[in-house]
Amino acid sequence: MAKDDIQGAFFQVIKDHLPGHLALVDEIADTLEVSNDSAYRRLRGETSLTFDEIAVLSTKYGVSLDNLTASSSDLVAFHYKPLDEREFSFESYMKTVVRDLKRIDSYEDKEMIYVANDIPFFQLFGIPEIASFKLFVWTKTLLNYKEHEGRKFELEKEFNERIKDTASELIEIYSNIPSVEVFHSGTIETTLNQLEYYWVSGLFKNKGDALILCDKLSMLVDHMQTQADLQVKFPMGKELPEGIKEMRKGSYKLYFNEILATDNTILVRMGEAKAVYLTNNGHNSLVTTNENFYRHTYNSIQNLLSKSTLISGTSEKERNRIFMRFQEKIERLKSTIE
Repeated sequence: MAKDDIQGAFFQVIKDHLPGHLALVDEIADTLEVSNDSAYRRLRGETSLTFDEIAVLSTKYGVSLDNLTASSSDLVAFHYKPLDEREFSFESYMKTVVRDLKRIDSYEDKEMIYVANDIPFFQLFGIPEIASFKLFVWTKTLLNYKEHEGRKFELEKEFNERIKDTASELIEIYSNIPSVEVFHSGTIETTLNQLEYYWVSGLFKNKGDALILCDKLSMLVDHMQTQADLQVKFPMGKELPEGIKEMRKGSYKLYFNEILATDNTILVRMGEAKAVYLTNNGHNSLVTTNENFYRHTYNSIQNLLSKSTLISGTSEKERNRIFMRFQEKIERLKSTIE
């Protein structure tokens, strides 16, 4: 592909990532801190982008040149911003997630497909107590933050009001995005295993917190079942406005697969723009906009869906059976703790 063609294609990908009300020339001018005239010269190919300008644009809009320069290449570029105790906090990570969700939600034509090896990240934050526990597990046990050395989990101390506010915003936006989610038996068991591990290992400050988390997890599972029943997502504890079920019917589909064995995978479509999010080291995210990778991942998930059971909407008997099994596992753990 010629240089001018590559630059033009790069700008087209950025344009595909922009909400319809934003002008590409204004975005390029503001991002590169140049005049609109200079931005137009770059858009027309009269001025070549520098490496620094490509890096700035790629970072801001989450696009890369890998699928423009060699569509048949087996190389795929990913954006990676790992959680780091000193440089990139979990609060910063959540704000990044909120920013990405806002961008997705700004599109009229949008969809999220979430293959969940754990309780979907966005669903967790409907229950702040569960979110606080998961945050502690991620930062102490998986990421080995020094601030947690020798510490046990204590709900009163770990509950973070700033994260609670960000979490509320996160789940509000997530609830607006039409989604397909795929669960399996281990989707709930991952969190249950973490609760059991912390209890058996003596990592709870007191037994009462462990029992509270079991009850809260049960509430979250019940809420997820209600969402599947109504085929619509809504924040925990908020009543559905009259008629919202009919207005948004079909915006949430939940599948269950008996033999699913995969990492958390999220596919996002925003108009013509597409992205794939993968997990790394438990919770860190790898993100790519490579179209070939998206297409292959999408096809694999469609194959998975064909071998899964749709349990949202009319599948009441199967849905109740599956969620009852989840609740029974929670009760068994609660009995062990008591």
